[in-house]
Amino acid sequence: MGDSFEEQGMNLNEDGGSAPAPVRAKGGGAGILRLLMWIGIALGAVIFVVTVVIVTVNIVNKQGKPMTQVALGESYQRASPEYEYFTTLGEIRTRTIDNEPSSIVVKINLGFEKGDKDTPTMLTARIHQMRDRLRNYFSSKTADYLAPKNEQRLKEEIREDLNNMLSKPSIKEVLFEKLDVIKM
Repeated sequence: MGDSFEEQGMNLNEDGGSAPAPVRAKGGGAGILRLLMWIGIALGAVIFVVTVVIVTVNIVNKQGKPMTQVALGESYQRASPEYEYFTTLGEIRTRTIDNEPSSIVVKINLGFEKGDKDTPTMLTARIHQMRDRLRNYFSSKTADYLAPKNEQRLKEEIREDLNNMLSKPSIKEVLFEKLDVIKM
């Protein structure tokens, strides 16, 4: 048994009577409260900063200018996909439908998806039909229609025409290695 009043759990008041000893809290109640207070302060600071950022961004965006400019027109072009090419069509020679016909010499390469093993076989099986179709196509056009300004349209028409011959539309791109229209 201890000699001090605190150890005995007794407390004397002015009347000389004894009062129950104050109860001490066991554990870290004050520490937990302090930790929760700091967590609340940190959480409040984060919410405040996020709110300020959102308001600032909304104010900046209301001025009508986007934050990043996207280049429009010819200066910005998406990279074209890489294809494998069927190059064994050879040169095709014919004449235009004009009253004074022009001579046409064209060499075409056909682009298809990389890794496609069926398309080269399919194109090789129809090479003679494709050469005949291309010769007929160019002989039905005028020299003015075959001008460089119409080159993209020519490529699209040829791609569609040749894809219609195949069991599946495998040709993705038509390239002119040579397209000479010579007035005679």
